[in-house]
Amino acid sequence: MSENLNLSKPGSLQTWLDYIQSLNPCHIELGLSRVKKVLKHLNLDFSKTCIIEVAGTNGKGSTSALSCAILKNLGLKTGLYTSPHLWQFNERVVIDGQPVASDLLANAFATVYAAAQESSTELTYFEYTTLAAFVSFAKAQVDVMVLEIGLGGRLDAVNILNADIAIITSIGLDHTQILGDTIEKIAFEKAGIIKQKSFCITGVLDKEALDVIKDVSNKKEAQLYVQTQDFDAIFDANTHYFNKQSYIELTLSAPKVPECCVAAAIKCVEIFVANFRSKVTNIKRPLSPEVINKALEQTYLPGRMQLIATDPDIYIDVAHNPPAAAHLSLVLKKRPLKGKRFALIGMLKDKDVESVLKIVKSCFDEFYVASLPTERGESYLRLKNTLLSFGINSEKIHGYDKVQSALRDVRVKAQADDEIIIMGSFVTVSQACTFDCKLNEE
Repeated sequence: MSENLNLSKPGSLQTWLDYIQSLNPCHIELGLSRVKKVLKHLNLDFSKTCIIEVAGTNGKGSTSALSCAILKNLGLKTGLYTSPHLWQFNERVVIDGQPVASDLLANAFATVYAAAQESSTELTYFEYTTLAAFVSFAKAQVDVMVLEIGLGGRLDAVNILNADIAIITSIGLDHTQILGDTIEKIAFEKAGIIKQKSFCITGVLDKEALDVIKDVSNKKEAQLYVQTQDFDAIFDANTHYFNKQSYIELTLSAPKVPECCVAAAIKCVEIFVANFRSKVTNIKRPLSPEVINKALEQTYLPGRMQLIATDPDIYIDVAHNPPAAAHLSLVLKKRPLKGKRFALIGMLKDKDVESVLKIVKSCFDEFYVASLPTERGESYLRLKNTLLSFGINSEKIHGYDKVQSALRDVRVKAQADDEIIIMGSFVTVSQACTFDCKLNEE
């Protein structure tokens, strides 16, 4: 087994992050065999822990965060695993609402490394991070883990655990070279998180996707709950949640997470409370509108239409595929603006750039497009040429080799009542937010 560094003893978190970074975080290698071997050597005990896995083309991160926040408000000790991060790596592993301590995470990496050595297994970047999260949660003795699937479902490293509840938020065409080129194929991959005699919740799905989920649920003898059929959430002056099976109606606060994520998160906690009291005995308070509202009012994930500066307002949104772009477009069209709206866009070359830009092209007055620095980063020329092909005037398109340069110029151009949306990728948002001008301090 190759060794990049001598890491037989725990080092600083940064040392471990440098090590796993050397494993090429852009490399995707699906499959459970490697994780299964190392997990066996870790000997973790989750027999008294409820496990919730969340997959989906979009919305899985926010659904995970909201579900976890409601569960925490019940008095439970929670573990939340999401990816990628924006500001610092610790964001991926959250225990009781706080990013994991660096020393705990460093020791978790050391534990995973030792188990990988013992089993003669070479892990990928994502496999290392996932197993380190599991070790951190085990050491913290959390009552419930909410785990966001990284890619697909069936062969994703997170899926190595047996989830009590599976949530499938949405299914659209993304990562088609890996997951398949039809909705049915992608649905089958995501349905892989449904376990035998477990519970499954879906968001609003197309019939083609829902048929696949129903078929897998039947074969696994899993109880299936479908948004719009079994439960739903309506958003007007107040937020209304309906459980159509028990005829319960709640009037709730407006959420900070995307509206499409709310219903599935609440349904998940309802199922948990109704079915897992014997497994998790630390519930300290009943599920009530007050418990849910507290989570709705406080929970959000960084990078999901997040306001990071004012005068002019600057929002970051990691929308990078057609369904996410459609959601962003809907949000922008529902919100009136006095001034102009500028887009700063950078994307990865393996994304459906043309479809994303076609969806958002009418939302903005000008476009600042930038190349991304990573191996998967796309050149601004593709974005610029695509916008030109859609009939956008060349004077309204500005191309840059770096996100930072684009951000500098669009901020000079924008007036106080204008709005800047930074979008297209986690990389774009991260590059913008680490720019030397320090947006929030100006």
